[in-house]
Amino acid sequence: MAQTIDIEIVPKLIPIFEGEADVRAAYGGRGSGKTRSFALMTAVRAWMWDMQGRNGMILCGRQFQNSLEDSSLEEIKAAIRTTPWLAPFFDIGERYIRTRSGRIHYSFTGLDRSIDSIKSKSRILLAWVDEAEPVTDEAWMKLIPTLREEDSELWVTWNPESKRSATHMRFRESRADDRVKVVECNWRDNPWFPSILERTRQRDRLDRPELYDHVWEGGFREVFEGAYYAPQLAKLSEDNRICDLAPDPDLPVHTVWDLGIGDSTAIWFWQVVGNEIRVIDHYEAHGQGLPHYAAVIKARGYTPGDDWVPHDARVRELGTGRTRVETLRGLGLSPRLVPNHKVEDGINAVRETLPHCWFDRTRCDYGLDALRQYRAEKVEDRGMFRDKPLHDWTSHTADAMRYLAMAWRELQPARKKPDPIKELLKPMTFDQMMEDLEFEDVDG
Repeated sequence: MAQTIDIEIVPKLIPIFEGEADVRAAYGGRGSGKTRSFALMTAVRAWMWDMQGRNGMILCGRQFQNSLEDSSLEEIKAAIRTTPWLAPFFDIGERYIRTRSGRIHYSFTGLDRSIDSIKSKSRILLAWVDEAEPVTDEAWMKLIPTLREEDSELWVTWNPESKRSATHMRFRESRADDRVKVVECNWRDNPWFPSILERTRQRDRLDRPELYDHVWEGGFREVFEGAYYAPQLAKLSEDNRICDLAPDPDLPVHTVWDLGIGDSTAIWFWQVVGNEIRVIDHYEAHGQGLPHYAAVIKARGYTPGDDWVPHDARVRELGTGRTRVETLRGLGLSPRLVPNHKVEDGINAVRETLPHCWFDRTRCDYGLDALRQYRAEKVEDRGMFRDKPLHDWTSHTADAMRYLAMAWRELQPARKKPDPIKELLKPMTFDQMMEDLEFEDVDG
């Protein structure tokens, strides 16, 4: 007689765990129960495979994981321990989880630091990526091919932040696929939604309406903590400097690049008009060689100017023995090197440069979104920010803007220091003379 077991997960998630699939995913706001449901289902799968006599690994990843404390380890332990029929089948230690037989074990990793080492792992039966919003396209492209077993699966859970994120684009915007099951899950879908969270939700609804939709309803974030350029971009918008912007055909269009090696490359297109910078276009792509980007620039048909690239573009590549500067010249471009600088100095340069900028709202839409969301990395458990930017989909475009700010400085005419003798001999008005005089107050 078949044994009946109880699996307590959010009812809305049941359909995505039924039948065959290559990807099972859920996104939404806080309190939905999706993380606990997925944690429990990984253990159910481990039990099933162990009962079948299979050997393999369940890989649990997050984009940022500096230690096991940042992983899904404790969530999975709790899910197993609170399921009475499941707990006896597992050996749970302080830093590990495995089935009693040892056939199935868990591994925990941070994708930002360990993605290349994952490629060498074998017999990954299941990969669950939690808090997946910041996972880069590069990480997805390296992780997914490691799932080489015929029935290996990828599970993904995340709270949405940006319509531009690689996770959103890959799992919500890609073409329909019967083997990719994705569902939205929010607080109202959780039958065990706790009273304390309901009180918090109501407070956020009343006191923090600008964050409520993102935090609780799975909407995209509109306000980004730690954003570097929020005040400057808000002022540009207020002053209508983000508008329809036609290029001046009589002026050169410069480009500035963040060059990726096996990664994304981002390019801004800009003109200098007096003391203004008119940013007329933006382009970003992944996995393309320099000829592709040279062709994109020429296809735009703009009056060619200088093509600014990072200072390390002069380093010779091992494969060709040529520098990327030499390669770009061979492609008909005019590369110039951006001065080397510290990241924090470049960020400050952008803050000083943005008040001089105009942006085309259509062609620069993606780039502007990246600048709005470019922010410092947050230490979640301390509520503090690190002294470095968060590395995510915004990074390449934001780095290119940093280079633009430094390149614009190079284009500014050098100001001559005033001649002190001439300054002394310069005629002065009566008012200027009076301003230079100092008077003492004398009592009585």
